[in-house]
Amino acid sequence: SHFKWQLSERIIKLLKEGKSSRSVAKDVGCSQSAVSKIWTKYKQHGKVTSKRQDRKLKAICLENRKCTAKQMRNKWEETGVNVCDRTVRNRLKEMGFTYRKAKRKPSLTPKQKKTRLQWAKEKQLWTVDDWMKVIFSDESCQKLLRYYYGDLHAVYTYEYRSICI
Repeated sequence: SHFKWQLSERIIKLLKEGKSSRSVAKDVGCSQSAVSKIWTKYKQHGKVTSKRQDRKLKAICLENRKCTAKQMRNKWEETGVNVCDRTVRNRLKEMGFTYRKAKRKPSLTPKQKKTRLQWAKEKQLWTVDDWMKVIFSDESCQKLLRYYYGDLHAVYTYEYRSICI
């Protein structure tokens, strides 16, 4: 099964490059009719993987949504499917998944590092009671909490938006 899919992909690649079915059959070591059947199936369905294999890819994707196409391809290959990263992205797109490149977080400037260290040193001796008076919030959600309200302090985080008051 693994060999069959690998062979099919190779046949399709060679045919797309413009080689004749006769020369492709000779190159891969199979009959010309086998090459024609694979090419016909590809043209009709537009893919070389089965529905069962596609379901396995979907399970791999849902298992860890932060995997790259290359990582998913490697896991998919463990089940006997040998395809390229582009095929993985195409299958996922057909299933309704979208992908995007992760944004790189900018490094902290020396001034930001100094400010953070100073803030941490100031809070180093705080008690649990002191921390109980702090509200952790996303800056964009609660700009009003920028100021002190009696014993209540506002501390902004910039990493995660799920805890927003």
